[in-house]
This record gives sequence, C-alpha cells and structure tokens, in this order.
Amino acid sequence: MLKFRWLLLSCLSVLLFSSPAEAGKLLFWRFEATQNRLVFSTDDRVQPKAVLIPNPTRLVIDLPGTTLERPTVNQPLGGAFVGVRVGQFDSQTARLVVELAPGYTLDPQQITFRGISPTQWLVNLPQPQRLTAQPIAPPPPTRPPITVAPPIAPPTPRPSEPSAPALLQVTRNGLVVRIKGDRNNKITRRRSRDRRRIEFDLQGITLPEELVGQTLNANSYGVSEIAFEQRSTSPPMARLTLAVEADGPDWEASFNRLGGLVLFPEGGVSAADRASTVPRSLGSARTQPAAIAAAQFSSDNTQLLIVADRDVQAQGRWNPGEGTYEVTLGNAVLGDSFRGPQLQANSPITRLRVRQQDSQTVVLILQPTLGTRVEGVLSQGGAVAVQFRSPRSPASSVDRTGLPSQGVVLFVPPPESGGVPPVADVPGSELPRVPNSRALVVIDPGHGGKDPGTIGIGGVQEKNIVLPISLQVKELLERQGIAVKMTRSSDHFVTLGGRTDLANSIDADLFVSIHANAINLSRPDINGLETYYYQNGRELAQVIHQSILRSVNIRDRRVRQARFFVLRTATCLRYS
Repeated sequence: MLKFRWLLLSCLSVLLFSSPAEAGKLLFWRFEATQNRLVFSTDDRVQPKAVLIPNPTRLVIDLPGTTLERPTVNQPLGGAFVGVRVGQFDSQTARLVVELAPGYTLDPQQITFRGISPTQWLVNLPQPQRLTAQPIAPPPPTRPPITVAPPIAPPTPRPSEPSAPALLQVTRNGLVVRIKGDRNNKITRRRSRDRRRIEFDLQGITLPEELVGQTLNANSYGVSEIAFEQRSTSPPMARLTLAVEADGPDWEASFNRLGGLVLFPEGGVSAADRASTVPRSLGSARTQPAAIAAAQFSSDNTQLLIVADRDVQAQGRWNPGEGTYEVTLGNAVLGDSFRGPQLQANSPITRLRVRQQDSQTVVLILQPTLGTRVEGVLSQGGAVAVQFRSPRSPASSVDRTGLPSQGVVLFVPPPESGGVPPVADVPGSELPRVPNSRALVVIDPGHGGKDPGTIGIGGVQEKNIVLPISLQVKELLERQGIAVKMTRSSDHFVTLGGRTDLANSIDADLFVSIHANAINLSRPDINGLETYYYQNGRELAQVIHQSILRSVNIRDRRVRQARFFVLRTATCLRYS
C-alpha cells in the first residue's frame, strides 16, 4: 500500500477575530529558557496583574476575566528557574506562576511586560541572582541519629564489551543509539541546573545487556559521553545521560522505524557546532573527590545544608516505593569526621541515612515528616542545599484582587494597539484519533531568530505570529494521541535544511510548515488561505484546505503546486 508523506504550509494573510464570550480563554503559554522569557496568548483582550513573592521567589501573574479550561499544568525547567505552573485561581482568573530554585531571586526593576497586542504578551525576566547563603551554625555536641551503611561492592566487570560504533552512530543530523523502541514509548527529558547534563528517561525500554552501566564516547556536536542506566525492570525504564556543554542547545530524542533512538540538537547540528568549550565528562575519576564534612539544618529548618571541602555535584529524586527522598553526591566521599544534623520535634525529616555507595558516590536518604515537601536540590561550589516546604509554614495572605499581598507589585503597562488576534480554537471532535501506532508530525513555525519573516502593520513580525499558532496546533494534535516534534519552540533561527533534516532523521509521517504572509496594502484583494503541495498528495491537501475553510471565515485562494525548498527536500509526503 502506498504510504502518503506530506507537508502542509498554511499561508495566512488576514486578521482573524474571535467571537465575544463571557470570559476569555488562555490559549497557550510557554517559557523560553534561552531568553528568560514567558510568552502567553488569550482569545480576548486582557490586562495582567503581577507580583514578585519571596521565600521562595515566585513571579505570580493573574489574568482577570480569563479561564484555562483544563487542569493545572506544569512546565519543568532547569537551572535557577524550577518551572512554570498554570492553573485557574478562581472562576474568572487564570494564574501563571514562575518558580525559582531556593536561594535565587529576581530584580523586580528588571522584569518587563509587553503586550504586543491586547491578547499577546511577553514577560522578559532578568538573570536570577544568587542570595547570600546563611552561615552554618556549629553542630551540637550530641551525636545525631544517623546510619552510615557500608560501601556497596562494585559490579564485576563484563568479560567483553562491544565496540562503540556498533552501539552508537554519529550522523550528519545527530546521534543514533541502537536501542529498540517505537513511538508509543514515552520519553521524558531533564537538564541539570549547571546545564552540563541532559537526562532522557525511556518508559517501557529494556536496554541491551551490553549497554547497561556503560558510558560511550560521542565527542560530536558538543556531546562528549552518553551514559546508560536501567532504572527499573518492572515496569521497564531506562535512562540515558548526555554530557554536554553548558552553553549548548537542548537535545531531543525519538525512536525511528529502523530500530534506533535518534538524538538531535534543537535548532539542528549547526546550533550544537557553535558551542566551543569541551564539556565536563560524566566520569568523575579525573578529579580528586570532595570530602563531605557535615549536614546541618538552616536556622529556620527550611534547608538541609551539606558541606564539602570542594565542588560537589548533587542530584535529588523521590523514591515513591519507600516514601523517601534520595540525594546523590557525585565525585564525593564521606569525610572521616562527618557530622550529621540534630533531629528534633520540629525538624523537617524524621530519619537520615548516609552511605558511601561506591568509591565516587555518596547517597543521603531522607525520610520527610508528614506533610513536608522536598522542593529540590541546589548545589554551588562546596555547598548543597535541600529545600523543604512544611505545612507549618504560614500561608501567604491574598488581597481582594486575588494577588498575594506579600511581595513587590509589578507595573504592567497597557498593551500596544498593534498585533494579530489569535486564531480561534478548532474543536477537538473534528480531529480523527489514531488507534494504535502513533503518527509522527513535525511542526515547523516559519522563520525565527535573526529571520523575522514578513513585517506587518505596526511592525508586527511574522515569526511572532506563527509560533503561538504552531504551539496551538501541537497541543491539538497531542490531544488526539499524535506524536509531535517542533523544529523550533522558541524564537531562534533554524536553517531551511535543518528543518527538513529533522523530519527526515526521525522518519516523520507529516511535515507542517506554518507561515503568515503579507503584501502591500494597495492590494487588499490578495488575502486568504493557500495550501501548497509538491508532487503527489493533492487529494489530502484538498481535505486539509477545506477543513480550514469550514472552521475559519477566510478567502479561498485554492490548493496549488509549488517547488518550495521544504517541499522538495522533506522525504515525507509534501504539501504547502
């Protein structure tokens, strides 16, 4: 049976207005970590209100007269920004909260709001500032109730290891690892706070025996090594850890049909090649391990401070089966005179176990008290802070406008008059569901970064219009069980070749490139919807084209055939 591969390019040259409603909708939001910028869009005009709250630092943004119409969602981040939480504060107010890691704050004078239209907003944040650390009080004379476990014997070396080229392949688009999987396997990505490690958790994946516990040298595109770990077997879950350069791009992962895991940098390999420094190795035997001297609570019992005699790297994770929180210290050993904290009735934990897991790793296992939440781990130099949130902490008050009364109220100027109102949401019921194997769609927001695209009325740039539309398309498709990859998810430049190379490298079924073209206002007759295709696929282009016309009041400029670069070079079926 002939497999159809195609590309859709929607060329919008008109202003689309949503119909009035009792309350507007928050259509999309995204935090662009590379630029410290929050972007959000509504379907009706809104005047945000904002306050910066300390201890821990949070930027709270309320959108009066706006609803989210979905459960609370979170976007985890790395570095000083912990994540973004979006929810419904009350029936008429949607709330966005940007959370910072413990020990960091923002200068409120440098937080700027810009409404490029009454419905499209940008929030630019400064680089987070490190708070002055509190000095650690000398430990009490009483010996703390901790348990130091004996070291765990290292695993017996394997009699033979396969050569790296048989397991890891460097291609012109990225890296391919010989792991069997398909698009139904969920992949979760995290980047470390120092940006030198990217972890991929592969749900439902059992690593080949020859990869378990191994570290392969990559030395390509800013990746020095890839470490492999089988985190669990029932259900199976594997983890890949990339050692990368701190200023390098984020990486994506996707299984292809040839039985391999494709790893590729966001923005294409050219973005990775621009990084110039050599990344820190995953292995820690090259430097003298840090000696862990003490663990002590802060004066307000909101932190467990771990002190070492030199730089130490820390990672934390919950063990849901045991109800404990584990802090792993890499390139570290227990000091001969290690001192633990004094556990009392108001301590945030009831038990602490410490063990030297191997010659280079120390693990602390914390048992939090009932209701206490561990909010994360922050390391800097020879100090590591484990942050707690206790139910006994006083709750912040809320004023009659809905915003917390503590903190600094921020000035939000009225929106600019220009801009393009957002595209109305398309009902999900009109989209067919994919029953078994997941289709893979690549969404390509046109232009970006140094390439603004066309410039419209009031200086509005095409790249800033097509990105929120593309994110809405991504959300609609994922709601129907379709796997989606983006050629760009923030305002950065991607070459034409990099866009189609991405689709080709992961064997996409569909490539969608979204643009908003413009023409001189002396020709008002030139506006509407155009859908292009390259060779075969005209019938599918007609279906998509007619579906848009039924949903949007827009002039029909027909389905056309063209030889655009992204149409010719994408190996999936091509439309425009």
